[in-house]
Amino acid sequence: MTQKHDLAGELSEIFARVAGLLLTEPVVDKAVANIARAAHESFAGSIGAGATLIDARGRPTSTASTNSLVEEADRLQYDLGEGPCLSAWAGTKAIRVDDLRQEVRWPEWSAAGAALGLLSCISVPMFVPEVTGASDPVPIGALKVYADRPRAFDERSEQVLSLLAGPAALFLSNLQARERAAHVSEALQDALHSRSVIDMAKGVLMERLRVSERGALQVMMTRSRAEEVLLSAVARDVIGPSTDPHAGRHEH
Repeated sequence: MTQKHDLAGELSEIFARVAGLLLTEPVVDKAVANIARAAHESFAGSIGAGATLIDARGRPTSTASTNSLVEEADRLQYDLGEGPCLSAWAGTKAIRVDDLRQEVRWPEWSAAGAALGLLSCISVPMFVPEVTGASDPVPIGALKVYADRPRAFDERSEQVLSLLAGPAALFLSNLQARERAAHVSEALQDALHSRSVIDMAKGVLMERLRVSERGALQVMMTRSRAEEVLLSAVARDVIGPSTDPHAGRHEH
């Protein structure tokens, strides 16, 4: 069997494992953690792996590591603002470090990583296909594996990790979009609910105090400022929990 066929079989097993892990996780943070674990399990020489989602300013928004050693190595990258993970994300290309003790691209991070016992690593970008108005793929993060011996990884390792990062990035991007849509929907529901509660409270005060709609609203606004609480909270107090169909919900 050729090396190409060996690689195809290996990747097939990896993708099957990753697909199983991802399909069971509807939450971004847990999915990121599963991707890190899959990366670690895909390389015999790996002593740990990490996956990080990074925003447009280079700040990690969701990060997961398979152990505390990788977590510390990644934290150092973000604290120092340098390292293979950030370079892979910014340059949208794989980065391989054969020996941290001789690495000069990120001197501070390399010295700190070597002191932790990490001697080689690979970092690859996770990016999604080009979107409308963009000429290049959009990087959303990076995937990396570490080893405690020099030259633990080669070009084949880069290829495997890069291919693994592709479907992982697409899944995470879709999952992020779904979570954003859910948050917007929840915020809209809260806003509509607050408005309906305020309208109910105005009706109660108009009848109770014999004032106009504007007068009822002014009464609630005055109390809201005096007690330093939201207008919707004042409204709920006016109508009472027995009248509010959503009384068990918390104010956002």
